[in-house]
Amino acid sequence: MSETKFWSPNGNANMNLNTGSKVKRKIPKWLAVLGGIFIGVVVFVLAILYFTLYGPAMAVVSKANLVKADLSAVKDSVVSRDLVSLDANLSKTSNDLKDLKAARDANLGWAANFGPTKDYYSDSNHFINASFSMIDAAKQASILVRPFADAAGLKVSAEQKTPDNVSLLDAFTTWITVMPQVADHIDTVLTPMAQAGKELSYVDANRYPENLRGIAVRDAIVKAQTLLSQVNNYGPDIKKALVIVPQLLGVSTPQKRYMIIMQNNKEMRATGGFWTNYATFRLDDGRLANNDITSKDMYSIDIALNAIDAYYTFPKAPASYNKYLKVERLYARDANISPDFPTAVDQFMVFYKLAMNVNPLEVKPIDGIFAIDTEVVKEMMTITGPVTINGTTYTTDNVVLELEKLASLSLAEQANRKGILGTLMKAMLNNVFQSDKNLWSQLIDKGIDLTYRKHIIAYSFNPDAQALLEKYNIAGRIMDPVVGDYSYVVTTNLGGDKTNWFVNKSIDNSLTKDSKGWLRTVHVKYTYNNPDGIYGPFVKRYQDWLRVYAPLGSTFVGVDGSDDGTSTDQERNKVYYTAWVTLEPGATKDVTFKYYLPDTLIGKDGIYHLYVQKQPGIDADTYSITVNGKTQPISLKSDYQYSAKL
Repeated sequence: MSETKFWSPNGNANMNLNTGSKVKRKIPKWLAVLGGIFIGVVVFVLAILYFTLYGPAMAVVSKANLVKADLSAVKDSVVSRDLVSLDANLSKTSNDLKDLKAARDANLGWAANFGPTKDYYSDSNHFINASFSMIDAAKQASILVRPFADAAGLKVSAEQKTPDNVSLLDAFTTWITVMPQVADHIDTVLTPMAQAGKELSYVDANRYPENLRGIAVRDAIVKAQTLLSQVNNYGPDIKKALVIVPQLLGVSTPQKRYMIIMQNNKEMRATGGFWTNYATFRLDDGRLANNDITSKDMYSIDIALNAIDAYYTFPKAPASYNKYLKVERLYARDANISPDFPTAVDQFMVFYKLAMNVNPLEVKPIDGIFAIDTEVVKEMMTITGPVTINGTTYTTDNVVLELEKLASLSLAEQANRKGILGTLMKAMLNNVFQSDKNLWSQLIDKGIDLTYRKHIIAYSFNPDAQALLEKYNIAGRIMDPVVGDYSYVVTTNLGGDKTNWFVNKSIDNSLTKDSKGWLRTVHVKYTYNNPDGIYGPFVKRYQDWLRVYAPLGSTFVGVDGSDDGTSTDQERNKVYYTAWVTLEPGATKDVTFKYYLPDTLIGKDGIYHLYVQKQPGIDADTYSITVNGKTQPISLKSDYQYSAKL
């Protein structure tokens, strides 16, 4: 509806609505006087607000902007490996931070005892104190690395020159070389970092908005709190990592080669997706060897092993794979049967080592494996930029669709798929390793986020490195042991199609007590959203071999909604129950598992503990947990520890 205004055509306000002629009205004198008083009061109030709020606030903001500029200068000093400017910029940051605190006290000190603002004022103290501690940590780090300045190419005097156009990768490679020497003295850096964590622990992140001008404020606070509050616990592992990381990157050691497996999470398998293809790359002294990047379709391993098929006895495939995938034995491409990634890698390496013997020039030894899915490619491209191959430009908007088109080609078209996917993998590796220095902080943040969400998982053949990966839940392990109850819902698409693109799951967990004990119910609801247009060729029948993992010793009651019965088995001190789920486009499906928990898991401390594990490759399943009639919804982006009073 258009807005109706009663104005005359020539702009005069007062019109007789019946005749259209002007109506002359004289404003009463008292109204004019009242209007003048009102305007005067408004001006006075605005003046008070300016002098008590806006003006002082702007004074504080100006000081804050100086600190912000200082931090940018500190970053530049680190990138250029200039300890002289780093020390100067840290001192300037410290002084400007003191000025900021003084400006806050002088201009906004009243907010310390004013009800609506006192908590924020208190938080500002903790933020400032944490900043001072982090500056101290940086100063200690500068002192710590000075004895290794020559080896690291660091500038330690004003007369000394630093290389032009230094990338952050160059700086990073240099820092790696001194990591082992730094490890023994790292406590001088960790102690002030722990103090910063203590200060931030007093801040309630929920008081702050999730996003402000495009900045994830609350998430940034929570991440800083989580990281810094655990510094003392992390200390021994940080020291180990400082020794191990250079070895893993081939610094002062023989070169290292790693594999990246592409998991197609639109065709889900237990570890995060069907293993579509793989790339290997070599690192020498922490640098990517551009002339030694290979990429192959995963089928190439199975094809190579056809040469020994007649006389070699390959591992058997599980009954579900025989029945639904119609395979007579296990293949390399299907090796990730177990949701436990190290177990899947061990199975895969049986085939890979055989292929090395058959074709050693093409299949090369490796030192570890990273598994990534299409979300990694998509989100990394937002930072590294698009890639053009054979006239097609792959961007963050179209790369997943284009990859799925390639993955849907017939086996006869594998050679073409291998060429395009291989070129894309090489281009992305080069984009990452050769990114502009200003992008590396974004790449690191994105990599950490994707790892946290389990779109990246890793396995190292170095036992010490693997132990750290498992400890920090980066290795895709089935968690064992856990405190109390455990639940892991694992979907395995054995339909051979990309239908996970359109199928969503909601998972409801509940705990109730009856005469037989503590009854656990896991209800899985599938919804098959039927897309239109360009996604049409991927819309096919959905077929899922579903597994629910539970604590060992649980007593199975039954499953409702399975299209082909159920079975049970054990793995890593867990028992799992199965169901077979088929779903047509546009349909929904409910599957419900019931089992009794061992009595020893419940009620020892009057608290129910449940560890919920997230399957890699899935961005976020919708979960809920109901105990004592109270339901807690969860968007499961990573593993989750739940606790509730019984």
